[in-house]
Amino acid sequence: MKKLKWIHRWFSLFAGILLILWAASGIILNHRNSVSALSIKRSLLPSDYQYDNWNNAAIRSACHWRGDSILVYGNVGIWLTDHDFRSFEPMMKGLPGGIDPLRTMKIVNTSQHDVYAATQSGLYQLSFGKQDWKKIDVASHDTRVVDLVVKNDTLFVMNRSKIYLIDILNDNKIIKTIDLKPAHNDDGKIGLFRTLWVIHSGEILGFIGKLFVDFLALLLVFLVLTGYVWFFFPRWMKKRKSKGLTSTNQKKWTSFLIRWHNKLGIWLGAFLVVTVLTGIFLRPPLLIAIANSRVAKIPFSVLDQPNTWEDKLRALLFDDETKQWYIGTNEGIYTVNESFSQRPKVVENLPPVSVMGINVFEKLENSNFLIGSFNGLFVWNAESGESFDFLTGKEVEARSSVASPIGKNLISGLIINEGDFLVFDYNKGLLGNEVAMPDKIKATPMPLWNLALEIHTARIFEPFIGPFYLLIIPLLGLITLLILISGIVIYLRPKKKKVLTKALPES
Repeated sequence: MKKLKWIHRWFSLFAGILLILWAASGIILNHRNSVSALSIKRSLLPSDYQYDNWNNAAIRSACHWRGDSILVYGNVGIWLTDHDFRSFEPMMKGLPGGIDPLRTMKIVNTSQHDVYAATQSGLYQLSFGKQDWKKIDVASHDTRVVDLVVKNDTLFVMNRSKIYLIDILNDNKIIKTIDLKPAHNDDGKIGLFRTLWVIHSGEILGFIGKLFVDFLALLLVFLVLTGYVWFFFPRWMKKRKSKGLTSTNQKKWTSFLIRWHNKLGIWLGAFLVVTVLTGIFLRPPLLIAIANSRVAKIPFSVLDQPNTWEDKLRALLFDDETKQWYIGTNEGIYTVNESFSQRPKVVENLPPVSVMGINVFEKLENSNFLIGSFNGLFVWNAESGESFDFLTGKEVEARSSVASPIGKNLISGLIINEGDFLVFDYNKGLLGNEVAMPDKIKATPMPLWNLALEIHTARIFEPFIGPFYLLIIPLLGLITLLILISGIVIYLRPKKKKVLTKALPES
């Protein structure tokens, strides 16, 4: 019992500040739309978070507009430049305020010279001859549009769950919503990662569930702060007593806070344990152990629905040679016939693709594709299944999954400009080329939501301790579990229930 008390007291004392940051950032992550307009200056953050040489996914790709004009886009929004990248002007009039909603995944143009943009906040159109964007309602609960494809006079719009067909000649009318059929290899189950994710965030029970997890985060903050009161106030009151000062009010408040520290910890401790336990498997290295695991859908939850592609879709590409679609997901790449009438088939013999998502997916010549993710950039031949590292030219062993979610090169974007390939690495920025990044783009702030993500995943500590930051989440999670479990065990010992009140000094 003494060891448990030592663990509960001293682990809490030193981990408390991190737990407060963990809880506060988790609440922000649960409500992205509510904080989308808020941001922070990058100059206030470690140098790794400041823009330099187009790093931090500043640019995802580009779309040729009219003449030699080019629209480059990514996490910095949409900017107008020329084919030599000599000057940059913002092209974001009509888009929402804040930097997070401006995050752009894809821009395409049409034969009518209209431009469409897939952004974090929805689908937008820039009509020919105009300079402001107009939002197009896709009638979806998920506003995040991840990819666009123009085919004939139809715009194929993909969000994370469905594909929408829009008639670009008929006032952008939605002519069809495609609910993809289950894949050929679908087993009726769902990824364990997705399951743990919705449990950890509370999304498993919808908005009410997210609010409950927010409450648990606030409870964790309360337990930490009252724990500090428990540790420091009796000592402070003893000093006051030695000086002849009374502490009647302080003693009442301390007793009150300690009492509720115990009650809430006992009543809701099990929920906190589940939240912490699920969280530590959502980041490397423990993520690797569950990345490819599948489990049964939890009945009557948000996971229990007929759409087997919910929150899985990431990229869309039509191959004119084979007349089939390629669908990029967080679980691999699939092919399906032109009308989407068949069940998608999983593509075998892929190069390494990070579970963190596909960032580059381009069709080249002779059945070759460019596939880029945080595992690198590869040329993959769909007929032979052979893959080559685009940067080194070396052949790689084809495989459908990888052991690590990141590789040597964290590919975040690609621009193909007049036969030249501009490759962007998340950390290094633009590789092998020199395109000056204007100060006005460097000054783009960081969305508060993204800062919360960096804190919650412990990546904020990478500039200080390097790759060892990956150990923070599993270690902090283990420490938190020990704190919670030891506290519950200590309290449930009947003879120990009143020791805390007795420990307070007399006024």
